[in-house]
Amino acid sequence: MPSDRDAFLGLVDEHGAVVLAFLRRLCGRGDDAEDLFQEVAVRVWRNLASRPGLRNPRAWVMTIAYRVFLDHRAGRPRMASLEDDEGLLASRAGPDPDPAVLTETRERCAIVRDAMLGLSPPVREVFALHYTAGLSLREVAGVLGISVGTVKSRLGAGLEQLRRELS
Repeated sequence: MPSDRDAFLGLVDEHGAVVLAFLRRLCGRGDDAEDLFQEVAVRVWRNLASRPGLRNPRAWVMTIAYRVFLDHRAGRPRMASLEDDEGLLASRAGPDPDPAVLTETRERCAIVRDAMLGLSPPVREVFALHYTAGLSLREVAGVLGISVGTVKSRLGAGLEQLRRELS
């Protein structure tokens, strides 16, 4: 049976890049996102012992990350330009990515990130949880405390807006 320390390190290894990318998408400033990531890690560590046998560790960690973001936003609301999510990109690119493919992927990501800045905060939050964090519609609804229908509605409206902007 793994120790709390091993379980914590496993969660950070498995979900850390996604959590950081999610926080960057929401707060927009790399420094803020990194500070919030540290707070997420502290809260995960503090609550890990009370959550043995998590059925969906990613949803649990993302819920904590979203609540940390809400706490941050309540204290210092602002939205700056989004930074490149090198950690997430690297985790998805594999060990030896082709430089041309990596460059093309970075360019596409920048175009989509810029378009996402035009989305309202509630829609952007749903997008970040669903597409960046990889949560299901039901999990997104649980994190945000809204219905699955509202999640679907926000995703649909956001996708339509992005289609218009990106075409």
